[in-house]
Order: sequence, then C-alpha cells, then structure tokens
Amino acid sequence: MNAVSVSAPGKLHLAGEHAVVYGKPAIVVSTSLRLSITLEKSGKGMLLAECRKHDAYVDAIVRVFEKKYGLTVAKDIDIGIHSAIPSGSGMGSSAALAVACIGALCVWHGFPWNVQTINDMAYQAEKTKHNTSSGSDPAIATHGGILWYRKELEFLKTLWLLPFKVPKTFAPFVLINTGRAESTGELVSYVGEEKKRNERTFAVLLHEIEEVTKRVAQSIHDENEQDFRDAVKTNEALLERMGVVSTRAKDCIRDIEKAGGVAKISGAGGRVEGSGVIIAIHDIPRRLVKIAKSHGFPSFQVILGGEGVKMEQVRT
Repeated sequence: MNAVSVSAPGKLHLAGEHAVVYGKPAIVVSTSLRLSITLEKSGKGMLLAECRKHDAYVDAIVRVFEKKYGLTVAKDIDIGIHSAIPSGSGMGSSAALAVACIGALCVWHGFPWNVQTINDMAYQAEKTKHNTSSGSDPAIATHGGILWYRKELEFLKTLWLLPFKVPKTFAPFVLINTGRAESTGELVSYVGEEKKRNERTFAVLLHEIEEVTKRVAQSIHDENEQDFRDAVKTNEALLERMGVVSTRAKDCIRDIEKAGGVAKISGAGGRVEGSGVIIAIHDIPRRLVKIAKSHGFPSFQVILGGEGVKMEQVRT
C-alpha cells in the first residue's frame, strides 16, 4: 500500500444534547464539512509515530486499532490530517478524526471495510477524550444522514438512520461559531455533577428534552417548518436551564429571536465564553449574518445530511 485517504463528516446536534448521555434520544445530522486522513509510505510528511508522541488523542485512536487486531502499527507511515470542521465547536471534529483515522488504518492493513466495526473502535477511542461519551458523534461520522440515537445501556444502543432528509423548503441554516473554552468532556462532567445535586429537577428536564426531540423528528418528517422552529426554540430554553449556554451565546440568540428567527446551540455548549456552534434560522438569512457579526462571531452555511465515512483514495 502506497497511499490511503479516508474522510468523515462533521455533525450538528438538532436535539437531545446531554440528555443522550442518560438514555434519552438525540437527533444528529451530518454536514458537508469533512475531515480527511491520508496515510502514505514514509516520505516528506509527518510520521504517524511522531504524531502519536505529540497528540495523545491520535495515540489513543491508534492504540484502539492495535488492540482490536493484535498488531503494532509500523513507524514508517506518514499521516496527513486536513479538516474543514471547526475544532472545539461542537461539530464533532474529534469523532470525525477517530472515524477517518481508523478507516484509513483498516484499509492500509487490508482489513475488511466494515462501517460498524469502524464505528465501534472510534467510540472506544472517543471515550478516552470525552469521558462519558454517548457514542452519537462517531455514529453519525460513520453513517452520515440524519440519525436517531439512544443509548439505554453500554451494550444496548438504538441507532436508526431516519428515512427522510431535512426538507429543501426549510429556510437555510446559518451556523454561528461562538467559540468555546471548555472541552466536551468537561461539560459532560459538569452536567453529571449538577444532575447528582438535584436528581428530581434533572429528571423533569431530561423528560422535557426527550419530548422536544420527538417534536423535532416529527416536524422534519411532516415538513412542517413552523413546528420545527418552535421545537428548536423550546430546546434552546431547556439547554439554558441545564446551564450549558454562556452569556455571550445567549445574548446572540436573544437578538436572533427579537429579529424573528430562532436559534439553539448544537453539541455540548459552553459556559465560560462561547458555546460552540449555534444553529440559526430566519426567513432572511443575511440578517443572521449581520447579527453574528455584531457579536463578533463568524457565520457560514452548510449542507445537511452528507455521506458518512468513505474512501477517497487508495493507491497500491
């Protein structure tokens, strides 16, 4: 094998953030933004062995692969990592890295291309980075599309690719990157501690998030944009009650609502500064761009529901 290139998509959480860790459903959707891993015979690039020394997460990914197949990855392999997914923004860049890297290693070593096996290994690797991981991020990076995901127990997960797409009649999604100071693992740990402090309040909150997640799925299925927007607004309010939306992000979302739009964080959120990526919807998208700029945040649009992990290049 001379070169292998594998890519995986980023994602957005449409509903169910944090609640998914506690057995509630989540809806995640892949995006057109992708991360690619290229493995080549040692040349002028960065050696995978050196990358492992400087990046604990890459090392953890490779270790999971080595343990699965009972081998040691050679030291004379170059690795290239190219990503259009904003890191630390709640768009699943770490899961895409794990999925693409494991996929590339599978092809490089001649193992069968099995997306479920890739997903399982990526999930094991992601748990080393995000503590209590739900598994939804590696699942959507592997399978693509719109995913209904629920983890009842560690060995019992429901993963269903919804047989429909976000309707083209819906207004374009504008993503606003507010940045984030905390890691996903830190935010998941924070929610876990808050849940322990007040189990009864959190039980109610988790139930309400589950109900609004069902509303999001139903509204997409029915192609009912007004119901979808109402559910998005309710979901954001619930995440604010959970305490994972920063003041800066809230201020931006309030301005969007005042302008007649709706918006919510997507992913783990953030408490200190920004809250990662905000999904915003308005009949006139340029107004969202203007609001984002007024708060000092970059904004961009993506296509939702892209392909999952795929081989981009194989050169023997």
